[in-house]
Amino acid sequence: YNGQINMNTLYNKVPYFKKLNQGSRGKGRVSRNRNAEKKEDTEQEKKSKYEIFKHLTRFILSVKNISFNYSENKGTFLPGYLNQPHFLGQDWSALSPGIPFAFGSQRDIRDYAGNKGWITKDSTLNTLYKTNTSTNLTLRSTVEPVKQFRIELTANKTTSNNETEYFRWDDFQNKFNHFSPMQTGGYSISFISWSTAFKSDNDDYESSTFSKFRGYRADIAHQLAANNPNFNPNTIDESISWHPGTDYPIEIDGYIVNQLGDTVPVITGGYGATSQEVMIPAFLAAYGGRNPTNSKLTAFPSIPLPNWRITYDGLIRIPAIKKRFKSFSLGHAYRSTYSVGNYTTNLDYGDGDNVNINNMSYHVSREISQVTINEQFSPLFKIDMTWKNSLITKVEIKKSRVLALSLANNQLTETTSNEYVIGTGYRIQDVKFSFFSGGRGKKMTSDLDLKLDLNIRNNKTVIRKVIEDQQQITMGQQIISIKFSADYVMNQRLNLKLFYDRVVTNPFISTTFPGAITNAGFSLRFTLAG
Repeated sequence: YNGQINMNTLYNKVPYFKKLNQGSRGKGRVSRNRNAEKKEDTEQEKKSKYEIFKHLTRFILSVKNISFNYSENKGTFLPGYLNQPHFLGQDWSALSPGIPFAFGSQRDIRDYAGNKGWITKDSTLNTLYKTNTSTNLTLRSTVEPVKQFRIELTANKTTSNNETEYFRWDDFQNKFNHFSPMQTGGYSISFISWSTAFKSDNDDYESSTFSKFRGYRADIAHQLAANNPNFNPNTIDESISWHPGTDYPIEIDGYIVNQLGDTVPVITGGYGATSQEVMIPAFLAAYGGRNPTNSKLTAFPSIPLPNWRITYDGLIRIPAIKKRFKSFSLGHAYRSTYSVGNYTTNLDYGDGDNVNINNMSYHVSREISQVTINEQFSPLFKIDMTWKNSLITKVEIKKSRVLALSLANNQLTETTSNEYVIGTGYRIQDVKFSFFSGGRGKKMTSDLDLKLDLNIRNNKTVIRKVIEDQQQITMGQQIISIKFSADYVMNQRLNLKLFYDRVVTNPFISTTFPGAITNAGFSLRFTLAG
């Protein structure tokens, strides 16, 4: 399904809106007599109030277009099929597997096909019946609140789900049966984690956001317990050895602590401190900057949040800038994605009531190994300038982080990157170049393009242990890169390039050594085909 709405076309149906979009072109002549000036002052006061209304209306009309795209793909693999398909994938003598199936219908026809004798009754059939489904939803909109100030909004959501099982003849029950059902899949949705992106660690790499995440687990656990009709408040892990002389642990801030000071899972009838159902909502609430008491208690948020890209070219209209620059552009972009890397069916999950308890945690229907938030400011800030003398200048700041929460070992791996780019380029016109051919000197004239880029990037990887509350940097370095090139187009087929690249690496941990790599030289490129 595809759809697009051009909002300007809709606005122009209203004459007043159409006039605002087009703008007024006519200008009245200025009168010089006093009466006219007084009248003009009165009219100007009315116009100023009217201008406020016009600006407000323009802001309401800033949404220029809205589009959406939704696609869905499905497939079925049915093993043990006996008949021989011919034209259009059909066995026309038996009318199998059916015209709808041949044309792509995903209706489950296994039982019907088995009863019709289309599937083998060989009980040794060892090929999995498979179905797969994937969906992709993309929403886009362009907003222009003022002229040359453009905001592009994007939201997306993708899902994938694969189901497998053995569908074969059961000699004991004398019918076709289902064996070993399994479900796997992935999930990704646009997210917003902006509010925690600029909170830096202290000198010991301790994170205030990570501390909130650990604390939010108790809030999430209590909410889950309150919403569960099978809640059992007396569930305690008997494998915990209490200090001698204590019959019951002490509860502090939702967690139970023995006299030795050991913190153990919260008493919430099966929602422990490392439960998947507790960890993921607490993770999303903490790093999304949300209140845990009213956050969604799910690992699969349903509504994609908008990301954006902003460009502004209006500064070129300022006389002082217009005098010196051909173009002057500002830019910013933000993208954040939350994804469930992989989930699988939990074979220990109860039949609908979900009351089985294992290590202080309820069984979940789908076990998740890892969830990730991938956030990019690409760029956080960017300025592109082309001067009147053809000098090109670029300044860019980039920032990114990847938060990978492993449910297998209860660790959060945080990888951050901060990058600073300064670039400049200049074209020297009509540079003369002489070379010798056949004993004679020849001269040519062409432009010389010079480029210089300085790039400084700081990368850090910190592992944060949820249970132990330990945080340690495991990898990181500062990378300084300098690139210079000079291009000279000798003719339409021959290009000469001189280059110098140097990359310096300074590690943040003592187990890695600093290093530097330098490349310099020239290249001569000859194009055979025009």
